Amino acid sequence: MFSNRTKVVSFLIVALMCLSDNECTVACAQRVPRPFTVADEVGLTLFGIPTGGEDEEQFSPDRTYFAVFTEHGRLDLNRVEDSLRFYRSQGVESFLEHSSESEVPSPIWIVTRTYKDGGDGFGIVKRWRWLPDSSGVIFLETVAGGHQRLVIADVRKKTLEPLTSAAETVKTFDIRDRQHYIYSVADPVPHEKLQAELQSASIVGTGHHIYDLLFPDNPKTVGLALSFRSRLWAVVGGKRFEVKQDGVPILFTGDLVLSPDGSSLVTTLPIADVPLSWETLYPPSFASSSPYRIRAGHYDLQATGGSVHQYVLIDLKTGSIRSLVGAPISDDVDSWAAAFESGPRWSSDGEGIVLPGTFLKAKDNTPSRPCVAVVDLLSNTSTCVETLKGSTETGVEEGYHEIKDAYFVGADRQRMMVTFHTHGDYYSLGTTEYRRAVDGTWQVGERFKGEPPLGPHAFEVTVKEGFNEPPLLFGTTKHLSRVIWDPNPQLKEIDLGVVSVYHWKDKEGRDWKGGLFKPSNYKVGQRYPLVIQTHGFTESRFLPSGIFTTAFAARALAAVGIVVLQVNEHCPLLTVDEGPCAVSGYESAVSQMVSEGLVDPDDVGIIGFSRTCFNVMETLTTTSLHFKVKAASITSGILGSYSQYMNAVGLEGNGPAREFDSMFGAPPFGKGLEQWLRLSPEFNLDKVKAPMLVVAEGPLELLGMWEPYAGLRYLNKPVELVMLNTDEHVLTNPAVRMASQGGSVDWFRFWLNGEEDSDPAKAEQYKRWHKLKEMPKEPK
Repeated sequence: MFSNRTKVVSFLIVALMCLSDNECTVACAQRVPRPFTVADEVGLTLFGIPTGGEDEEQFSPDRTYFAVFTEHGRLDLNRVEDSLRFYRSQGVESFLEHSSESEVPSPIWIVTRTYKDGGDGFGIVKRWRWLPDSSGVIFLETVAGGHQRLVIADVRKKTLEPLTSAAETVKTFDIRDRQHYIYSVADPVPHEKLQAELQSASIVGTGHHIYDLLFPDNPKTVGLALSFRSRLWAVVGGKRFEVKQDGVPILFTGDLVLSPDGSSLVTTLPIADVPLSWETLYPPSFASSSPYRIRAGHYDLQATGGSVHQYVLIDLKTGSIRSLVGAPISDDVDSWAAAFESGPRWSSDGEGIVLPGTFLKAKDNTPSRPCVAVVDLLSNTSTCVETLKGSTETGVEEGYHEIKDAYFVGADRQRMMVTFHTHGDYYSLGTTEYRRAVDGTWQVGERFKGEPPLGPHAFEVTVKEGFNEPPLLFGTTKHLSRVIWDPNPQLKEIDLGVVSVYHWKDKEGRDWKGGLFKPSNYKVGQRYPLVIQTHGFTESRFLPSGIFTTAFAARALAAVGIVVLQVNEHCPLLTVDEGPCAVSGYESAVSQMVSEGLVDPDDVGIIGFSRTCFNVMETLTTTSLHFKVKAASITSGILGSYSQYMNAVGLEGNGPAREFDSMFGAPPFGKGLEQWLRLSPEFNLDKVKAPMLVVAEGPLELLGMWEPYAGLRYLNKPVELVMLNTDEHVLTNPAVRMASQGGSVDWFRFWLNGEEDSDPAKAEQYKRWHKLKEMPKEPK
């Protein structure tokens, strides 16, 4: 027990502390919010996943329950944690009807799964959906060794029931009930064959990719082999069997969509012999030299898997295969005109199928366009509902128009809904309702912002968030809206700063939009350092670092006094204009912010990841802006380098190598090499003035990122090389995210602000960087 004297002394000490703190003007209870850090972001609980693709919330078919999916990082365990929170609808409805009640309904069950990472940004719990009878949820779970198993979470029994072995890698599935479902399992044969070959005295490398030979056990290499093709399994009437055609396993790589009666499915299969006429009948949306255009010829499906696919109908009992439209899928011709998320959809009567991205069989030898199509099985006819747009057909203002979903309205095969991403923001949705006219064509009926209303239900559950608004789960009726759950109450004690939408035009007159992150203590008239953060910005989600969690750290950088501009690039991909367009956007943004007195023109940084590493290298080697850039960073991405070109040969049918051909207008041989010498940033490293942080995600990615590091090192230019201990591309592992995103904060804070983290564990890091500062400005 404390004496009264002790209590008085303690009170006086606390009171003096309050008086000495200029910020504590009312009482000590009013704490000064602390700055936002990378650790804060890693620990955030987000609905869905940052890269999209997983539903945030779903009602059970009978609306008795609803489930909510979240993900966050556990720094204490160094693991990613996914959760499904199950609520009883009646409890939430009562809470909304009696608005005076303060007790928020709790979930009736929480399913939590953890793993060392989140499956390369796509979650531990994947493709979750309710069972048709509302008894539970089925999902893919990532387990030990990176395998995936199929699991049912029974909400009534509150039990988890695995449907497949933890030693298998289930790729996709569909289900009608516990006695009728289908799933695909990665075919291990290609990888097993490679492992056997590597045990011999000599290894024939012909036909293998360089990754196979150098990194045969790397998870990314194994993943490529396992994604090469899958084997199909079915459970019909409780009986499990492998689906075969004439006794031979059916190998494929597409999604599976089971018919309403559980007897057949729709998927995609590769085509062994592609007709020459298809090269002109089904052209890409942009140049005929597109790296992913159709190429005629014979394909050894056992060896390569094929590069051209079509939608087919498979009878599960007989294994018979029927082509649905006799034409390729859109993704094989122009991936930017592909259906982004959804697979095919059946009508409730099993007589119609919606194909989200395909061509229809060309007529009169006239080139066809990809579209959302409807197939009538009884009449064996198909009609186009909506034409898909390619990468060069959506301007900067219009932005994305990628299909999210397409489906019949209830049992009515005369009405359809097509939901799509719009306005340059992956997370913004629009919906078009189509109605079938008397002549069989589809006409626009109504347009919606977002997804269409679900119907006259008592209440709905939604996640509300924005770039300045942390996510909250709301229950909403016609008359009111109340918070059901705040997953991040800790943010109330953190200074999040302020983000605003920033607009500008480049010198060609194109409109640009991005997110402007200012320091919380921003003062008008003071010029700040600037970091240009590439690769997208969204207004509709609370993503403190950006759409991707690799390297980017926008709010954490703003918290240390750096202005950050997240740029939403909409440039013509796979053309010689891709790089110059991006550079023009960055350059114009800097010029405008300098003219507004916001940033220091000689204190600019730029950071790239994945696709936009090329944009960063282009910026540093081709324009006047590189003389003002004070620091740069690139992480595991496209560089347009000669070594990356050669390493890509034999990968995905030479598609990545052909991308470079399109970006530079020619392959790097003969006269084409002259073009590469002029246009490829890697042949112009002598023009780089800024200190460069080069980051690779594991040894396989190190091979691709080695050239800029080695070139700059040879030229005696300041360059730091870091290899992250990971196999992920979009990072989720907490410790690796701290190394990547935290490393970005340290790097730009050091070069732009002249500041260092006081953590003793980083002493060696700063010793290296000070040596880089001492390097001569020009090569010896």
